[in-house]
This record gives sequence, C-alpha cells and structure tokens, in this order.
Amino acid sequence: MEKFLDITPGSVSVLGLMNDTGHRVQLLIDEDVLNSEFVGCHPCINTSSLRLRTKDLIEKILPAVEHDFIRVKL
Repeated sequence: MEKFLDITPGSVSVLGLMNDTGHRVQLLIDEDVLNSEFVGCHPCINTSSLRLRTKDLIEKILPAVEHDFIRVKL
C-alpha cells in the first residue's frame, strides 16, 4: 500500500488512487456497493471515515483521479 498508494497499512482507501499516478492499481467494486446510495472510506488515514455518495465516487472522484473500476459480484 505504501509503495503504490502512499497509504500506511490499515488505511487503504479508494481515495488513495489519487496517489497512483502510474495507474498501477486496478479498482474492483462489488455490485452491491455500486447499488448502494453511499460508500464509506478512509481519507487515506484510518483515524476517521467519510461517507460519500456512490454516484459522486463513480462520476466525479474516479474520473478526477483518472481511474476506472471493474464491477464484480462477490
């Protein structure tokens, strides 16, 4: 995590993709998460959490950090 996302172990977050300028990390999102109104994540440190609209994550945040995702069913 530190090498690819510049995040300490235990603090992994989708927001860490902003640090992956080499696009070496592939994001997988479960379809149940995609069907939820909100998604929770750490702001790159595990001492707090954020609640984001899933739509904002998909339509605003991921394009802004130039990452796509693969939908999976777990």
